[in-house]
Amino acid sequence: MSWNSYIENLISSGHVQKAAIYGLDGSKWAASEGFEVSKDEFDAIKAGFNDTKNFSMSGMRVGQTKFFFLSGSDDILRGKKETTGVHVAKTEQAIIIGYYDQASTSNLCATQVDCMADHLKKSGY
Repeated sequence: MSWNSYIENLISSGHVQKAAIYGLDGSKWAASEGFEVSKDEFDAIKAGFNDTKNFSMSGMRVGQTKFFFLSGSDDILRGKKETTGVHVAKTEQAIIIGYYDQASTSNLCATQVDCMADHLKKSGY
């Protein structure tokens, strides 16, 4: 199974409209067509797992879109903008970014991304 099939799996759920998987070193493993996370965005996301203060003050940027920061922890970050949002999960070796629009909800997107993160963690990633 290629990393692209993980992206396809998330999108086929109908609850994630775009997705990306990056290694903790910033390398892109796979992404939906046209869904790009800049190096600065990735670095901020990675740092956000340790300290969400900057997100709380300035919001979260993903794919050149600024999201209102909702919440975060050691392995989850959430952002929202109007009827769209992002759910980001960290594993031992990767960061999974799921984007949803009005066709879904934050909870349904989170369920899909978190399930994939759990799978990768169990697989050593």
